Amino acid sequence: MRIAYATTFDARDVHNWSGTPSFMSKALSNADIEVDFIGSLSRKLPPLFKLKQAWNKFVCDQRESPRFNTVAAKHYSEQVARQLEKLSVDAVVSPLINPIAYLDCKQPIILWTDAVYAALLGFYPPFSYHSANTIMQGNAITQACLSRARLALFSSDWAARSAVELYGISREKVKVVPFGANIDTCPDLDEIRESIKKRAADKIKLLFLAKSWERKGGDVVLAVAKALHEAGHAVELTIVGYQPPNLNPVPSYVKCLGFISKHTPEGKQKIQTLLSETHFLFVPSRAEAYGIVFCEANAFGVPCLTTYVGGIGTIVKDNINGMTFGLDAPVSTYCDYIVDLMRDRMRYEALSLSAYNEYVTRLNWKTAANEVKKLIQEAM
Repeated sequence: MRIAYATTFDARDVHNWSGTPSFMSKALSNADIEVDFIGSLSRKLPPLFKLKQAWNKFVCDQRESPRFNTVAAKHYSEQVARQLEKLSVDAVVSPLINPIAYLDCKQPIILWTDAVYAALLGFYPPFSYHSANTIMQGNAITQACLSRARLALFSSDWAARSAVELYGISREKVKVVPFGANIDTCPDLDEIRESIKKRAADKIKLLFLAKSWERKGGDVVLAVAKALHEAGHAVELTIVGYQPPNLNPVPSYVKCLGFISKHTPEGKQKIQTLLSETHFLFVPSRAEAYGIVFCEANAFGVPCLTTYVGGIGTIVKDNINGMTFGLDAPVSTYCDYIVDLMRDRMRYEALSLSAYNEYVTRLNWKTAANEVKKLIQEAM
């Protein structure tokens, strides 16, 4: 099988979209699918767009988004169509809606993504200020893409339901295939067992790994760590990716490491060490389309503490690879769960091993790519 993998940017660059298109396309290639890349597309916007964008921003306090613009989407699709004419492929696959929204071609079109536009409105903070014109065009682009797609694959049940309920597309062409962890290597089972055994028995180690403090619930994590400390529990919270605001002085039980790039050998090793040593990845997001960081934590046998929002419920299963909490859960609820679990070392270690098993069986790119290959073959 040979596919065209269409993106607006260079999908082979691991810096784009947190590396997801790069890992996705590599996984498809490793599943014995020949991949031709179509990307690095130019963007075309309508006349006076910048002027309209500035007016909406400064006068109306609204955002006119170039990402959700039908002129731009049609221009992307035209470029894909032209490049597609030079290729001999069996299908077109894209993790993005824009480059395939208005694509007319003889090959089946496969969308494999994490969310639809309407589901993000009012969910992710930047989508709360879109202009009426952007909303109209964002929905039009999404509807056009879903109508053209032979298969609409989503990384979560939440995204799949959103596509059906908000855009009315046929349930038959909607499938759920979770994304994998964006990592090159992970420990084997023996290494995971050893790593879990070595985790501290005299303190609770929490890891917050995220760049968005407010959306990812950093304030909740800090409040839980403070409550545990004040209750007399030895706790260590490591914060990576963001410097918390107004945290001066930094409490003795908090370590702020700032941003660490996982795309450098040193940064990758540092993050892997932090994951191996921590008891929990703690990211109680207020909005999350998916959350690949949870898959990555599971790859190191680390259970996740998070919230039941967006696509997280497809990744984190209660008492299997972590625990999800309601957005309104009080700090005491988090504390009670953590303390109760940490008092039973055998139960904690069993949960950690179960988390690793979730990565091995569900939350890796090899499993995902093999499932997508099968679905594409069935759809052709």
